[in-house]
Amino acid sequence: MEARMLVNALCAAALFLAGWQSTAPGADEVLARENQRISYLVERNYDRLAELLSPTLTYTHSSGVLDSREKLLGDLRSGQLIYRGLKHRDVQVRFVTPDVAILNGVSDIESTVGGQPQTTLLRFTIVYVKKGGVWLMEAWHAARRPAG
Repeated sequence: MEARMLVNALCAAALFLAGWQSTAPGADEVLARENQRISYLVERNYDRLAELLSPTLTYTHSSGVLDSREKLLGDLRSGQLIYRGLKHRDVQVRFVTPDVAILNGVSDIESTVGGQPQTTLLRFTIVYVKKGGVWLMEAWHAARRPAG
């Protein structure tokens, strides 16, 4: 029984590590979609942005606040939340299935929240799911990272 559990754990670890690569087949398509999302967000083209977000999106801000798709879009459209700049780097893409991609990396964000300008340094995880042949952002989770 213990040997079987060890074999299962080793197989799971091998599958996890095999998928952890930024040059994974199909990564370019997902990264292009993420770059579109950033452009629409910074350009304040919220109608086009909405097309890239899953109806079941969960968006966890670095503050710990959890928003739905509708709440996030409402805050953006009202001007409560404005992204003036967003730059990703060190992005890694892995596929847990052919239709589920996980992106990890760091971001530097210039935003305005409630009228107050902010610079935020983040580490993020994004989940994209292919639905009806289209990649949609399903989840965003961010944590603040130290400067430097």
